[in-house]
Amino acid sequence: MTATRLLVPLSRLMKRIVLLLAVLSAHAHGQASSADSLKTVLRSLTGAARLPALVALVNKIESKDPKEALRYAAEGIALASKAGDKERQAAFLSSTAFCYSLTGEFALALQYANATLELSRQIGNRDRMAKAHGTLGATYTFMGQYSKALEHNLEALRIREELSLGDAAAQSLNNIGILYHHIGQYDKAIEYYRQSLQRIAHKPDTSRVKILTTFNIGFSEYKRGQLEVALKIELDALALAREANNATTAYGNFLVGITQTDLGHYAEALTYLQRSQSEYQEQDQKHGLVQVLNALGRLSQKTGAVARAIPYVQESATLSRQIRAQDELKASYELLATLYEAQGNTAAAFTHYKLFVAMRDSLFNAQETDKIAEASMKIVTLKKDNEIESLKREQVIAALQLDRQHYYSTILVVILVSLATVIAILFRYSGQLRHGKASLEISNAELARLNAELQEHLQEIKTLSGLLPICAWCKNIRDDHGYWQQLEGYIADHSAAHFTHGICPACAAKAFPEGGA
Repeated sequence: MTATRLLVPLSRLMKRIVLLLAVLSAHAHGQASSADSLKTVLRSLTGAARLPALVALVNKIESKDPKEALRYAAEGIALASKAGDKERQAAFLSSTAFCYSLTGEFALALQYANATLELSRQIGNRDRMAKAHGTLGATYTFMGQYSKALEHNLEALRIREELSLGDAAAQSLNNIGILYHHIGQYDKAIEYYRQSLQRIAHKPDTSRVKILTTFNIGFSEYKRGQLEVALKIELDALALAREANNATTAYGNFLVGITQTDLGHYAEALTYLQRSQSEYQEQDQKHGLVQVLNALGRLSQKTGAVARAIPYVQESATLSRQIRAQDELKASYELLATLYEAQGNTAAAFTHYKLFVAMRDSLFNAQETDKIAEASMKIVTLKKDNEIESLKREQVIAALQLDRQHYYSTILVVILVSLATVIAILFRYSGQLRHGKASLEISNAELARLNAELQEHLQEIKTLSGLLPICAWCKNIRDDHGYWQQLEGYIADHSAAHFTHGICPACAAKAFPEGGA
């Protein structure tokens, strides 16, 4: 019973670990899970075990569905705070700030971005600090506080350059371009947009940041009066946005709508602006909605429907005040002054014109202009510093390449010397082999000569072997054919011996007895 009770929670724990590892593995290998699969994983997890999946899910949906991302981020902040996980707490705070900047709730965006910045400094996460500065820069831009925006964007760019975060630095360059667009320096804005695109040239054309930056170039071209150029850029980027099915289509429809308005294509303009309005409402992106409402008011003005235009612009002004979008509020006041004047309502026109002038002066007073100029100089200085650092890196790389070439040259020399030594040894050994071979050939020739001589001598030598049948009386020998032969003749036939005749003393005494006396 005890073992069974232990196995049940153990199996649950193993299941959670497997699910968690699946999320982490997909995240580590850049294979982002779909939002639905991450939500499925979350249903199987409780407590602090939900944190990795929550981080992945919030990062996945924050750009496309910031409202839903905010709900998950709020849960993540609570869980991370309870678990004492400051890294993930900072991640959720950062995502929350970013989402509020998208929805146009700028006060909350500033609050959470500053909280992210403070916590990131505590834990020493410079990447997160840069993201917080980037969010602050973008938010201050939309609020019309341009010098603050430039300071934060510059700090984000500086940190990202130091950390060699090319893609993130591209986002900072894009944010700086947006800022210059808002203050009317469209050439400089395009310059920064193009620098941003150069940094992310490796990304696919359907990536969100690439599409967004391309839209921004189209917007600046529109502001410069290059309407046909702007429209082509915007339509091409909008096609890519639809293909990628990302949230930038609302921005693209807005840009095409205002460009078509200025080209006099009012029916097309209305279609695109209404699409944009619907998408921004669905995404609850208030800043984008403010821009579309002003654009619809301006389109109505151009078509002569002044009475229909005023409610659009009034709604835009009200929403701009709520989210503190000073630049858009300024545009609303200016447009309302023009519309009331067209209606003959001089008092209302004058009131709104004064509001417009006051807002313009607050955005572009001398002190603010000086701060922007000072921050611009810092950007130039940073760019020079980066060029110097880049030159230093190139010098270091060149030195390393020289060291590597020297190393390879040394190895090559050692190999060549070793090879030459081996060749010399082989050559010497080959000579010895040739000399030995010649000596061996001489020895073989001498041996062959001696062998031939031996064969000759052997031919000359005839040997007797085996049993010889010999007569006991006359000493004749029987040959192989059965014939009896004198001893001398047989030996002469079967050996190289030749007989000479003489007489021994004993026989001589017997034969010649008288001679012996």
